[in-house]
Amino acid sequence: MAIPLRIPLLLLAALVAGCAARPELGRSSQLMLGGLEEADVHEEGVRQAIDYAITVYNQENNDIYYSRVRRVVRARKQVVTGTNYYLDLEIGRTSCSKSQSDLSECPFIEHPHEHKVCH
Repeated sequence: MAIPLRIPLLLLAALVAGCAARPELGRSSQLMLGGLEEADVHEEGVRQAIDYAITVYNQENNDIYYSRVRRVVRARKQVVTGTNYYLDLEIGRTSCSKSQSDLSECPFIEHPHEHKVCH
């Protein structure tokens, strides 16, 4: 049995109307489930990911001095079951040894070759 043409056209019209009413579902949207999108560096999840990354870097690094983030080059996130963060960080070596506990006030050692970009 053939389906009358007006039923698929009616469904298409409803879909177009729904997309027009919700522009985030249209073609101009940059949201894609599971896709990467730029993240605000001040977002709580990004800050936590940065703190975690530099903590792990310092733990696994054999240097006697701490390193800390000089600059966030780029932050992106991917929303899947949870949220994955992809960070490009410029880190610098500090003058604080790992025997000290407070890293926040440690000044950087100002040698350009001491800076690294981590992805």
